[in-house]
Amino acid sequence: MRCPVLPPSEAERLVALRHYGFADERPLPELEPVVRIAARMFDAKFALVNMIGHDHVFFAASTGIDEVDMSRDVSFCAHAILQQGVMVVPDARTDERFHDNPLVTGDDGIRFYAGIPLRSLDGHALGVLCVIDSKASRIFTAEDEARLVELARMAEDRLELRRIDVCASEAPLPENRPDPAAFGPPRTAGIDPLTGLDDRAQFYRKVEQALLHGTAAAVILVDLDGFKDINSILGPDLGDEILQLAAHRLRDGADADALAVARLGGDEFAVLAPLAQDAAALALAARLQEAIAIAVPLTGQEVRVTASCGVALSPAHTVEPVTLIGNADLALNQAKAGGAGGRAVYTPDLRSAAMERRVYCLDLHRAAARGEFVLFYQPQVRLADGALTGAEALIRWIHPTRGLLTPAAFLPQLEKGRLVGAVGTWVIDEACAQAARWMRSGAGDFRMAVNIFGAQFHAGDLVRDVSQALGRHGLAPEALELELTENIVLSGDDAVLEALHRLRAMGIGIAFDDFGTGYASLSMLTQYPLTRIKIDRSFVGRMLQSPREAAVAGAIIGIGRELGLSITAEGIETEDQRAHLAARRCAEGQGYLFGRPMPAGAFEAAFALEAPAERRASSG
Repeated sequence: MRCPVLPPSEAERLVALRHYGFADERPLPELEPVVRIAARMFDAKFALVNMIGHDHVFFAASTGIDEVDMSRDVSFCAHAILQQGVMVVPDARTDERFHDNPLVTGDDGIRFYAGIPLRSLDGHALGVLCVIDSKASRIFTAEDEARLVELARMAEDRLELRRIDVCASEAPLPENRPDPAAFGPPRTAGIDPLTGLDDRAQFYRKVEQALLHGTAAAVILVDLDGFKDINSILGPDLGDEILQLAAHRLRDGADADALAVARLGGDEFAVLAPLAQDAAALALAARLQEAIAIAVPLTGQEVRVTASCGVALSPAHTVEPVTLIGNADLALNQAKAGGAGGRAVYTPDLRSAAMERRVYCLDLHRAAARGEFVLFYQPQVRLADGALTGAEALIRWIHPTRGLLTPAAFLPQLEKGRLVGAVGTWVIDEACAQAARWMRSGAGDFRMAVNIFGAQFHAGDLVRDVSQALGRHGLAPEALELELTENIVLSGDDAVLEALHRLRAMGIGIAFDDFGTGYASLSMLTQYPLTRIKIDRSFVGRMLQSPREAAVAGAIIGIGRELGLSITAEGIETEDQRAHLAARRCAEGQGYLFGRPMPAGAFEAAFALEAPAERRASSG
């Protein structure tokens, strides 16, 4: 067992630990939500916030484990505080630092560990947020590390508020309402170097001070609309100049008795004002927006910047600093949802909706980790004779309490999060594996269609993932077809076009799904390496009653034929629809007439596809 070395500034680190109120080594209830979220997010047996004392480690918060008196010499976290980022131990029994550690060698010992230091404002590692399991070789991706870092920032914010509370408790509070001058000017350490405003930590301190003194306070968060695009077009130097101008205008536009004006990071700013009513806070938000919206002359052109604002009030909405700022952030999200230049005040239903989204997001992470996603398959047939030509793989979620969920119930949330790339890769792999099994069982020329998420072109390497899936399952490239939706095509992203050309060069089919329903132009059919057009079900469903719909469907078939593209009609539900399309030389179709989406076993039974092992057994 290798004992951890001491950080170079160990004496200063221990002093900082006392400043955060851990001299009595009691747990910190405010950190309990952080470890509970960590345990659920990573499906870990234990999640802890360990504070590192002089010669031992103590729990500030924990879930899944009771209090343990642990020496610093055996602690994984004592090693983790020496790291700048996340320390991951996939299997402690094969790690020279821990293989003979008593925490590892026991029957239910530590096998997997991931921890990140929690630092004071001046950079000292006070402790570690970690997730631990008794199972080894768990994959901990870069995405997982990013999520652990995000939780660590949440824990550090709560630690900082504790430090402020400790400092406040050591000095008598003034009896009268504080003068705004008592909140500034900020220390140099609390100043944002780009704008000269208070930084994030300083703003949190001032919110805490105001609420400790009983001051009625409004937090107004201000976010510049479309700043990412502005920064990309004009470049970071001019982007910084815009941030500096916005900061100057916010400072001038804030009320004279405002308690703080801050830059929280990126293009997000905040104002703390002694206001108690919605109307007054919204009026100040409107003035801040007007101040920012003045045109900025840069590089010979005028750039007009707008901003959205979210407002939360204390004591009306909460008397807890972190919650107050969080409420303002929820209001800001609501304001931005309505378009640029919006304003919104926090209401309790915003938090309820956010909690539902958060829980749903955690559910999605659990679903991916525990294999709750499954694929259903809808047959695709030749319209002339009904022969099976392939299937479209469609994702479903077997939720432990809500039952079988269709994509409409979860894809919008999934596509907003970081899981979408991993789930998309799994879909490709699982669909390729199933297609290979069916082709080995005698399915003949069979084509598996898979829907692609837009994020897969940027989260990882789609071409590599597809190539590896084909090789892993021995599937020919011609047996796989990737379906694109209009939003992917309309992005005009060069990375998308390049990846599609590489995939097509491999022999993989490229289909344009739901063609004709949106804004995609005919030029898209020549710009992209397509092999198939899918006629949307909306045209198929109405074409026998509407000459216009029939004309559109016929035109798509004609265009596809002239361009040498295959055509598949979706949503065929009646024999009359099949006959109409077949007469117009539409080659293939799918829809309830031929079969609904179904599990693999039901698909095999419906189309007499035996599993390879079963075929061998019957022939023997």
